[in-house]
Amino acid sequence: MKPKSLHLGVASEAGYGLIKALNSQTVKAKTNLPHARLYLKNLGFEQVNDHFEVTPEKLNYPDLYQKLNHKLGIDTKTTNSPKYPTATQIVDAGVDCFQRPIKLHPKALKAWQAMQQAAQKKGIQLTPVSAYRSLNYQAELIQKKLDKDQQLADILKVNTPPGHSEHHTGCALDLTTNGEARVLEADFADTDAYAWLQDNAADYGFFESYPENNPHGIIAEPWHWCFDLKHI
Repeated sequence: MKPKSLHLGVASEAGYGLIKALNSQTVKAKTNLPHARLYLKNLGFEQVNDHFEVTPEKLNYPDLYQKLNHKLGIDTKTTNSPKYPTATQIVDAGVDCFQRPIKLHPKALKAWQAMQQAAQKKGIQLTPVSAYRSLNYQAELIQKKLDKDQQLADILKVNTPPGHSEHHTGCALDLTTNGEARVLEADFADTDAYAWLQDNAADYGFFESYPENNPHGIIAEPWHWCFDLKHI
């Protein structure tokens, strides 16, 4: 485990899964970063001389996927949405329509920039609303709606459970356009931007994930487009 990798926001989600997947009976790590050392200790690593070691049997960090869904009351065995891996490589991708910084997988970013520029040449403005999301962020979206007394079954028609969002991959984008539609609302389907995406997005590797009557039980989301994961 390289110390530099522990700076990544996805390290706490990807690191545990990586350790579980390793065939080695002992995993070793070395770092002088205080927060990284604490992270390792919380995983169950013990310091041995100048490094840290752990065996699969001593890993004591809870599976974040199960922990978050259990807390939300979600039975992951019954969800219709596929499970998606959390990106292990994401880069800065500018800001969204609310001027919040966003991140994408490098290959998705390159394709997104090409698509956005091509649309702009045709007078179509494509603006991101949301991009990469962590499992924790996805859980927070659902929890906020639960706190407003929305029913979980209704929420899951709009927000997939943590671990089941394409946004975890760093390849998904929620999009809007200037003045023609409300953000993340069905009337985006009536815009010139949506018509352009239908005709051209596939040329850049992007596809509409949740059209009408999709098999995942999600409402139609004409604003949600994902870079083909086969290209990653």
